[in-house]
Amino acid sequence: MINLKYLVVLLFTGLLISCSSDDTDITDSTDDMDTIDTTDDTSSTDDDSSESTDYIIQESLLNSASLISFEIVTSQLENGTTADCYKIVFSSNPDNIAKGPFCPETADDIAGMSFYDGATDPGLRVWEKALLDDIENDGYDIVDDDGTVHVDDFSGSTSGNPDTYSYCLDGLDDDSIEITFLIPVNPVIADQVNDIGEIELVGLSVDGIPINGDPPSAINGPAMFNNGNSGTITVVNIPSLDPCGGHNDPAGYYHWHMIPEVINQVLVANDIDQIECTNVEQTTDMVLSGFAKDGFPIYAYATEPDGLDDCGGITAVTSEYPDGIYHYVASTTTASNIPKCLVGVAALNSYVAN
Repeated sequence: MINLKYLVVLLFTGLLISCSSDDTDITDSTDDMDTIDTTDDTSSTDDDSSESTDYIIQESLLNSASLISFEIVTSQLENGTTADCYKIVFSSNPDNIAKGPFCPETADDIAGMSFYDGATDPGLRVWEKALLDDIENDGYDIVDDDGTVHVDDFSGSTSGNPDTYSYCLDGLDDDSIEITFLIPVNPVIADQVNDIGEIELVGLSVDGIPINGDPPSAINGPAMFNNGNSGTITVVNIPSLDPCGGHNDPAGYYHWHMIPEVINQVLVANDIDQIECTNVEQTTDMVLSGFAKDGFPIYAYATEPDGLDDCGGITAVTSEYPDGIYHYVASTTTASNIPKCLVGVAALNSYVAN
């Protein structure tokens, strides 16, 4: 039987090359999507300006400390057409974003969180004794007799341990990685919305941190590798998220599975009070969090507005787009709180890390 820990690594590595889409009928998710205004209507009065306000994504909106390059290129989209796309390159693991904690060292520690799908009390869980006890009661050996938690940081330090151990996964840091995003300059409304799959790329934060869909499940493993034989699984390897909803990829770069600026509200809504996000400032109003891979912005609102479509989107005025723009709104209650679907077409190979 293939060890699920290495299937997780395989899955993450595969996402460095491309992302997939899972289509459903757009009429079930949005109203009159053809009327969405895909750009800010304001225009520059300075013909020599290096940043035209006709562009949704402007370099000034991104973190200059981690941004390596910003240009417009012609690329193929997932619908087979070609279009101008932003080619945005960031360095991995920006210095302004603190990370952790992830996995607990002992059963008495409280660390990050995970989406647990074991038989005992599944759901969004905090890494603490209660979760570890449930994992053990479900038949998975994740804690030694002395209370030490089995942690795999992908450094090779666990390679000599028995295969019967289960692990809390805590990836390595690699600041030498460059992450390239391709995003359509003018969003193209898709014939069918893209339902975001497990760990599928959603977009990027303004700091250049990838935003992905739900993290891999513990028991059933990554969806694309699940063979339906979960009853035969004797070990589990569970990726840990820090209290802000991010973690390290096995390749070495940090990425989000949550929109962090409202994550403390999500924790409260899910009856979690043992941890809170202190690494990212929580918005008390609204803040531009990033951009989806279809080109539309992603915002975090302290109070979710009314009138969101099924993808969590709305057309409204923001400080960055005073004439109004369609954008996705992070949920303040649902875990994970990323957009559940995207209305636009993404570029092929929209996400590469090397």
